[in-house]
Amino acid sequence: MKKLTVLISALIFFSFALPAQMNVSVSVTDDIYEFLDVAHKKGLCSALNSYKPYTRAQILESLQEIYENSDKMSDREIEMVEEYLALYEPSTKNDKRNVLEAHLANTNEEFPITFNYKSEFEFVYSGGLYSNSDYNSLGMDNMYKLNFDGDLGKGLSYRLKGVLDFSYMPLMEIGDYFIGYPWYDSNVEKFLNGELYKEKESDETPTKQYDVSDKARYIRRYLNNSYLPYSYKKPWSGQFYFAKNMNAAGLEGWATSFGMGFSIDGEIRGSLLNNHIILGAGRFDREVAAMDNGSSLVLNAKAYPFMAVDAQFKLFDFFKFYSLTGILEYPNQDYINEEELGKIGKPSNLDDSYIFQNAFSLNMIEVDLKRLHLDFGSSVIWPKRFELGYAFPLANYVEYQNHIGDCDNLALFGDFKYTIAEVGSLWLSFYLDEINGLNNNPFISTRAMFAYQGGVKYVLPKVPFASLSFRYTKIEPYCYTHHAINYAPWYNHYICENYSNNGESLGYYLPPNSDEFLLQFKCQPKKGINAGASYQLIRHGADYGSQQVPGSNIYSEMSNENRSELKKYFLHDGAYNWIHIVSAGGKVSLNTKVPVSFYGNLGLMFSYFTVIDDEKYDRDVYGNNGNCKEVDFKTPFDIAGTDEYPTLFGAVMTVGVSINF
Repeated sequence: MKKLTVLISALIFFSFALPAQMNVSVSVTDDIYEFLDVAHKKGLCSALNSYKPYTRAQILESLQEIYENSDKMSDREIEMVEEYLALYEPSTKNDKRNVLEAHLANTNEEFPITFNYKSEFEFVYSGGLYSNSDYNSLGMDNMYKLNFDGDLGKGLSYRLKGVLDFSYMPLMEIGDYFIGYPWYDSNVEKFLNGELYKEKESDETPTKQYDVSDKARYIRRYLNNSYLPYSYKKPWSGQFYFAKNMNAAGLEGWATSFGMGFSIDGEIRGSLLNNHIILGAGRFDREVAAMDNGSSLVLNAKAYPFMAVDAQFKLFDFFKFYSLTGILEYPNQDYINEEELGKIGKPSNLDDSYIFQNAFSLNMIEVDLKRLHLDFGSSVIWPKRFELGYAFPLANYVEYQNHIGDCDNLALFGDFKYTIAEVGSLWLSFYLDEINGLNNNPFISTRAMFAYQGGVKYVLPKVPFASLSFRYTKIEPYCYTHHAINYAPWYNHYICENYSNNGESLGYYLPPNSDEFLLQFKCQPKKGINAGASYQLIRHGADYGSQQVPGSNIYSEMSNENRSELKKYFLHDGAYNWIHIVSAGGKVSLNTKVPVSFYGNLGLMFSYFTVIDDEKYDRDVYGNNGNCKEVDFKTPFDIAGTDEYPTLFGAVMTVGVSINF
């Protein structure tokens, strides 16, 4: 009876008095997403959108549907749903508590205006101890977060979050990586074709007439040893100031010295026709086409946020459409790579603010049947210009580019997922960057740039909202990369069009020429408590050193000479880093007068490199994009164990505390 009363009250309130602040989104890192995903696999609610974040109204609707299936849940699970309902049900009270938190509202029912704010302090410390003490590292983020949200009438909501971060996150330089030459320098092209030579008077071996070394482009490689590999996401944006140089000229690109960084995220969002149309704009974390939380190959939750407008259309319960267009942020690599990345045009020292001037558009069709999920979409990186076609939600980007010239970075993607209620789901995901015809072997031809993923997620019985999942992800060489162009409309210099934002991939969190085996356990025995453990095997082509593998870095650019003949042999064409990681952690949130959350994670890592015989590695000296001599998938490799490619054991611990007001 109690459950029925709560449900009826919630439905009445939601249907007739829904305040607009329910339109604001909930962070993709919130525990509610894993909770809802497992609930769907248990058959407790309808299929969820494969684009996140969800609005508070969408989450509340799913929670109410879950609550209607109370007969399928244990008492503990029902209690958890009731607690989540209490959290997400809108509040109409006017409550000014203190200077750190308040809820204010007017009394005009026709045009309600609300204003809420709250403060949060978060302290995160993470460090690694390694068998080689040179790798030992300790980093920290000490953050103050100020959150605002509210209503501007019945149909419009806003949200704003500011982060002030006092951080220190050291990096270890491990070498330089050759990423290519300018594509459209005629002298470079002639040199690579062997045309710029002259004979010695003594008729000995020909010597070079043209020195191309000053055209070579490099990216400097760094490691963040304070965190497990590929797990850190900086909370500040593109601005950072060292404490020793905190002035207008002191802008830095990374917290290699203690200092202050900041970030501002926010959105304005509204909905129409009972959430069948949701329109919004803002800068915040997103995830699109993810078959499991954090698994997207297209726009991953670990990608850095950017300003964008988006639209969601629910045409039918089973048929949905999503569109997004935004402006990407430049990486600030200048401050740690100096001029290495800028040698691609005139003026010769172009910095990142010139080279990275890109916009990003994406659209996706989604079909959700009883057990089957299908989606298909396309994305495009395009230099910022007045281009209405990419901003138009119904445009087909591949077809549209045929009208305006081949000057943008296009991609296609698709996903398939099959779910059996109370058992789990399995899925396949595919991302196609480029492929050169259908007559080439896509697993050998370097021109075939794509990523794929297969996974399964099993709902564990008798354990509240627990799951066990496994997925395999492969990122082919040069996937997510793109050659810089100097013929983009409105620009008279080179523009980098790789699939990145703020220096990191928009897609999967691994770099190109990588794969990952991930076995993961998650459980949420009670609201406010979650725990998990995982095993990862990550293999990645070395993007530095004497056996670096072309196409192994987001900044890689394939040579424009003989590129159709280039071949790839994963693990057998250079040095590869093998990383075994076992980790476990959890989070406990205490609902006290001042809510406090404690969390932590401990990971053990074993890392080593494999290399092939130096004679077989012998690549073209200048292009470094040529094929290794006489290599194939049968070429043997051995563990290196050198100073350049070391073998390491490591233990990494991360602890944090969050205090909300």
